Amino acid sequence: MSLLFTICSLHFVAQLSPGPDVLLIAKSAASNTCRNTLQIIAGISSGIVVWVVLTLLGFTVLVQQFPWIQQVLMLIGGLFLAKMGWGMLSGGWYSWQQRKQFDDTQVQIPAAKNYFLLGLFTNLSNPKTLIYFSSVFALALSSSASASLKAQLAVIIPIQTFVTFTLFMLLLSTPKMKKLYQRSGSYIDMVSGGLFLLFAVWLWLDALRMF
Repeated sequence: MSLLFTICSLHFVAQLSPGPDVLLIAKSAASNTCRNTLQIIAGISSGIVVWVVLTLLGFTVLVQQFPWIQQVLMLIGGLFLAKMGWGMLSGGWYSWQQRKQFDDTQVQIPAAKNYFLLGLFTNLSNPKTLIYFSSVFALALSSSASASLKAQLAVIIPIQTFVTFTLFMLLLSTPKMKKLYQRSGSYIDMVSGGLFLLFAVWLWLDALRMF
């Protein structure tokens, strides 16, 4: 139980560190409905399921033997993040130029899309998550670790991700935060877009260093 608690504690700290998942949830919580944001969180949690299962099945060993697999994943992930970042940046720039005014009760809601897939692809766009889980799960992957522990991790970690991000969403979806977004939405979008582009460049540079 102590090993399981340690791994869950490490994951709790890591999942709230700045990154595409946290940035996407924060932006959606302040500008979107809770229902749509929950779909994003569900998508991210499903992505965590994929990474956890791949880690527990030993996919990390395959990546270590064939580094080009990780390079390809990083390049593709960077393209997805860059596309999202450019969309946020250009949208924020357009809003700023138009100087749109919002009523106190208005909330900016993006055009309808599949929010679940948005969350899923955002999470899967960073293949370094696989390396992260292989490090965190190092003890659980040892030969002495029981199959029961691995099964618990495969279930608990995604649930923990969903619960933690849901609480994070509730904190940022308060009326005060939504009003702040209404006043500064264009600037927030431009900053968010810039950060996503930086994440993309970071992935690309890391992939190129591996050649």
